[in-house]
Amino acid sequence: MNSRRCPTRWESGLTLCLQDINSSHRQSASLPNIMSQARLRWHDVRTTISQIPVEYRHIAGFTLLVTYIVMLLGAYTSAIGAGLSCPDWPTCYGTWVPFLQPEIITNSPYSALQIFAEWAHRGLAMTAGVLIVGTTVGAWVTHRNTPIVKWSATAALVLLPLQVILGGLTVTEDLQPIIVTTHLGVAILILLCLLTTFLVAYLRR
Repeated sequence: MNSRRCPTRWESGLTLCLQDINSSHRQSASLPNIMSQARLRWHDVRTTISQIPVEYRHIAGFTLLVTYIVMLLGAYTSAIGAGLSCPDWPTCYGTWVPFLQPEIITNSPYSALQIFAEWAHRGLAMTAGVLIVGTTVGAWVTHRNTPIVKWSATAALVLLPLQVILGGLTVTEDLQPIIVTTHLGVAILILLCLLTTFLVAYLRR
């Protein structure tokens, strides 16, 4: 049987090549295989995470603790008048570690303690953010049949970008009261979400 040959030129508009059509069919036929491989990989990820020698409730509890410490450190930073001791954001005096440049500390109107408090608050907040991401992923892997664990952790993750933006605006807008208050309010909501995640995971162990 003779197969139809592909044209060597384009004539009178659009001409479809038989080889291209066959290639498209092959790609469409491979889509179920791709989906199947994706499911297998997700199963492998779930299996790997479930084999970590740390229980999920411990991870959720640690995330809750770190987030609480971030809030306490933020309150301490505000109490000692260090809210603007790092005048830019996300860096501090244009660098990630201002203490590596002694002239920054010397020329700053703030004390080394004030600068350290604000800098440590930002660093610990970033750590808490990473932990919240891990806690959410872990919830969907280990507690996929417990909606309140999954969705409370997910709610904390959804609120996280807003909290980051508010943290930046707190500095760039010179501690506007409405921004500072909203920043604290969102932090409390995140803490409540994480508390719910931890308590339910602990009680269902």
